[in-house]
Amino acid sequence: MKLLRRDLVCTAAALGLSSLSQPAFARVVSLAQAGPAPTPRLTDGPYYPVAFDRAPTTTLITGPLVPQARQLQLSGRVVDRAGRPLPGARVEIWQCDANRRYHHPGDGGSTLPDPNFAGFGWQPSAADGSYRFETIRPVAYPGRTPHIHVKVKLDGRPMLSSQIFMPDESTANQRDFLWRDLGSDAQPLALATLAGDAEARFDIVLS
Repeated sequence: MKLLRRDLVCTAAALGLSSLSQPAFARVVSLAQAGPAPTPRLTDGPYYPVAFDRAPTTTLITGPLVPQARQLQLSGRVVDRAGRPLPGARVEIWQCDANRRYHHPGDGGSTLPDPNFAGFGWQPSAADGSYRFETIRPVAYPGRTPHIHVKVKLDGRPMLSSQIFMPDESTANQRDFLWRDLGSDAQPLALATLAGDAEARFDIVLS
């Protein structure tokens, strides 16, 4: 598999390797064996859900959505730095609805929440580390590019908080302060991969 320079730099930084301490071939081999780079950490933001349902969630859509909402299948795997699946990880997602409202008591926006969009949900990763949610395409709101929040817990312990960005929102992404703060090396690690307009994949790599 071809290694991009971006991936090598990011992995080297994570491992604390010096580019001057090893022959070039040895560095490439050791970096390739290190596996995928970890998903970058980002803030939960002010609207982390107050209380998740006790039962796992497969869909955040509970009825007919507002006209501007577009359904999205979000899937991926939770793996470690060696690429091994992590079954039973609690994967939580939350996002604003198509009316740009978080379903959180602290969001006092001027629009009404979409009553048929739950706004958040969780599920355990399967034996192969996979997860899948039926949700909506994230939308922009003042100050932020479209994004989906994600949090992963293992045995009840928070392991990662991050945000999933859309690759076809490059202009809005460049205006987003959190996206810019990630830097050019980490930004690709926070991008979903789109398959058409209604399906996105995002693998979560825990360090």
